[in-house]
Formats: sequence, C-alpha cells, structure tokens
Amino acid sequence: MKKNNSTPLRRKLFFLILVSMLTLLVCISSVFMYLTVDVQTNGENTLSEFSNDMAAVYKENEKYAMVLETGNYTRLFALLCQQYFSDAPTQEQFLQECDTAYNAYLGLNHDYDEENDMLFVYYNDYFCCLNGHTREEVEERLDSIYFDERRQCEAGFTDENGVDWVKNNIFADSYIETDTGFITIAFTYPEDYPDCKHIKVGLIRQKNNKADIDLYSQRIVEEYGEKAWLEQEKVFRQEMLLLLAAVLTVTALSFLYTRNLSGYIADPIELERQRANQEKELLEKANAMKTTFLSNVSHELKTPLAAMSGYAQNAEQDLRSGSEPSLISEKLRRISSEANRMALMVSQVLDATRIEEDRMIFSSSECDTESILRETVETYFAVLNKNNNRLMIRFPMELPKVSADPALIQRVFVNLISNALKHTHNGTIVVKAEEQGDMLSITVKDTGCGISPEDMPHIWERYYKGKDSETGTGLGLFICKYIIELHGGKIWAESEPGKGTSFTFTLPVSR
Repeated sequence: MKKNNSTPLRRKLFFLILVSMLTLLVCISSVFMYLTVDVQTNGENTLSEFSNDMAAVYKENEKYAMVLETGNYTRLFALLCQQYFSDAPTQEQFLQECDTAYNAYLGLNHDYDEENDMLFVYYNDYFCCLNGHTREEVEERLDSIYFDERRQCEAGFTDENGVDWVKNNIFADSYIETDTGFITIAFTYPEDYPDCKHIKVGLIRQKNNKADIDLYSQRIVEEYGEKAWLEQEKVFRQEMLLLLAAVLTVTALSFLYTRNLSGYIADPIELERQRANQEKELLEKANAMKTTFLSNVSHELKTPLAAMSGYAQNAEQDLRSGSEPSLISEKLRRISSEANRMALMVSQVLDATRIEEDRMIFSSSECDTESILRETVETYFAVLNKNNNRLMIRFPMELPKVSADPALIQRVFVNLISNALKHTHNGTIVVKAEEQGDMLSITVKDTGCGISPEDMPHIWERYYKGKDSETGTGLGLFICKYIIELHGGKIWAESEPGKGTSFTFTLPVSR
C-alpha cells in the first residue's frame, strides 16, 4: 500500500523538476543569445570605424609615397643634367643637352609616363619641357600647385606665381589632391654644376589613381572583416556547444534525480534542500560560463581592433600636422603588429576548429627544423616580444632533417615561443635541439614565472588558461599537442614556479 501511494508523488515531482529545469534552460539560452547579439553588434561597429580609418591611412600612405617617388625621379634627372650640360650654352645647345640627358633618363627610369608627366628645365631665361608640353601649359600647372600650396600652408609665401616659386627657392616637394587622384611636384638643382643656382629641374606627375586606392582600401577592409566574422562565428559555435552541454546536463540530472526520489519521499524537507542545491549549482555554473565567455571575446576581439583604430587616427593627425615621417612610420608599424597579433589569434581559432572537425591538413616532407625556426623568429618575434626578452638559438651544425609538415611545425614554434614571451619579462628564451636515436628533440625554455602545480595537469586541455594568464584563447598548447602527436612525436612540459618553464617535443628523423 505504501508503494502505491508513493508512485503518483514520484510522477508529480518528476514533472515539477523537469519543468523547472526546462524553464531554467530557456532563461540561460535567452541570456546567451542576448550576449551574442551584443558582442556581434559591438564588433560590427568597431569594424566599421576601423574600415574608415584604414581607408584614410592607406590614402595618406599613397600620397606620401607618390611625393617621395617624384622627388627621387627629379633628383635623378638633375644628376644627369650636371653630367651633360656645358658651361654657358646657347639656346640650341641647351635644348640638345636637355634632349641628351632626357634620353639617358628614359633608359634609367622605366616608370616615366610621358603623357601625364611634365619634366622641365629652367636655365636663366631658357626653358625646355622634355615630353611635348608647352611652356604655357607647364607654367599654368605650376601656378595652380603653388597657389594651392600657399592656401594650405600657414607659412608666408612671397613669390608672385609658380614660376618665381621654382626659380627663387632651392627645392620643394608638394602635391594637389584632385577628384581623380593626386598631382605631385618636385624641383631641385644640379648641386655639382658650376652654374647650378641658375638651373632648376622639375617634375610634375599626375596619377588618376583614386579608384585604385578606394578598391585596395575596400579589399583590406574585406580581408579584416572576414577575419572578424570568422572569430564571431567561432564564438557563436562555442556558445551553441555550451547550450547543448547545458541541455544534456539538465536532462541527465533530471532523470538521475528522479531515480533517487524514492529515498527522499518520506522526508520532504530533505527533498526540497536537495532540489534547491541542484538549482543553485546550475545557476552558478551558467553564470561562470557567461563570465568566461564575455571576458575572452571582449578582450581578444576588441583590444587589437581598438589599438589599430587608435594608431590609425593618430597617424592621420600626424600627417595633417606635418609630423616627422618616423613617427608616422612607427604608428603604421604598430598597426601592422596588432594586425599580426590578431591574425595569430584567428589562426589558433581556425586550427582548433579544424581539429574539432577533423579537417587538419597534414602533408609530410623532409624539412629542416632550424630553417623553419629562423623563419618563424624573423616573422613573429618582434610582433610577440612585448616584454623586452632575448632569444637564443642553440642548434648543432649537422642536425638531421625531420619528416614533418613545415607549416604545422611552424605553428608549434609560434605557439610555444608566444607562450614563453607572454609569461617572461626581461628574460631569456632558449630554443635548442639534439638528436636522440630516431627522433629529434627540440626544447623551448624560458626564465619566466613558471606553471603552478595546480595548473600543470590541465595545460593541454582545450580553452584552459592558468590562473596567472590574463590573455590568450587557451588553445595554443592544445594545438601543439595535437600537431606533435599527429607527426608521431611526443610533447611534455617541466616547470618550477618562479624559475621558468621548458617545453620539449620530438619529431621523427627523416632517413
């Protein structure tokens, strides 16, 4: 009789718990979907701002390159003039000498555009334009450039027109931005010619390259946009996996809890306490998953984009204010560095996705590990070395080659060196190799903070980051382990907190 009375109660409790769990699952799903939409919206806004800044930076870079190139071409022709000009020539001799220098110039400068360029020489009252333009056409173009330069520049200009500007000044570089591109000018004089102050050599170049600049800027934006969308898609897949795990967890707990209800039927207070504890644990787990998800996505996606946007805006302001080219070059270098950091992060995420989907491409060949390492260092060490570390490479002279995929081995080097640089400050990173029978053993050792005993058993797990790690995706060592084992080798770590860590992996020697 007791058993029969308890059966309906079990059913009621089963359905009550199941409904509660499903309601909790719907709430968690709603929260995750809301966070995903918010992250995607912020990513789109950041990418849009970055797109405009990148287009402006590239345009300024093209303008600067064209002005510099025009100046180099002008100085080249001035050098030829001082070789071919005679002292006090007549008008006819002057034109013949200009033509001789022009023929030599064409032989050295294969990029000269005779249709859109104006190469001219003033010698006292003599004038020569070497590609068919009249003196009136050249001087009209000089006036338009000069007056635009005087309008934009805060310094005082005392010359009456463009011709006086050329004749009365030693040299100059300038430009005009048109609806279709740029017009640049440079003029100078042959320094070693005896009568050099009476000679002025100038070049006016016109390029209708606005459409090309816009197209290239759009291509850059699309490239970075694709990387950003790939990262967002990866984050969305992670969220779906978390949701699926929550569904399975809730379902399993529901059935497991129902099986054990019979032991607590006589004690409703205990049953209520157990149910409350279970719901509390689920909520804490969901909250921890949400916090980790937001922290990783916000830090790893927004930080490089925001840094690139800031440097681009500063570089644009420097260009407008006429700052030193070295300052602008440094900002562009930092933009490239942040882009490379972002590319490495995206590569890690893509590699993890390929591993999850079993799509990692493996093509073994005979390769030289020292060459792969040095190529990796040349490409990535300056980008990753934010903490003023030194790198030492200790490879024997006659080290045997290994049978491996060079691209995958390079990813192992990048991940291990990046990991060492991130946890080492003002220290030393040593990469050494030695032959051990049929295997080649390679070690990457740092003098950083080391790995705690609590973190050591988990460092190879996907998405795991140690308690002292503030950045990263938690994928680097997981990818390294997969790649090395794919080659038939082994990888392991040895660490002492406060004294550094060494990672060693083996690869089969090619026979």
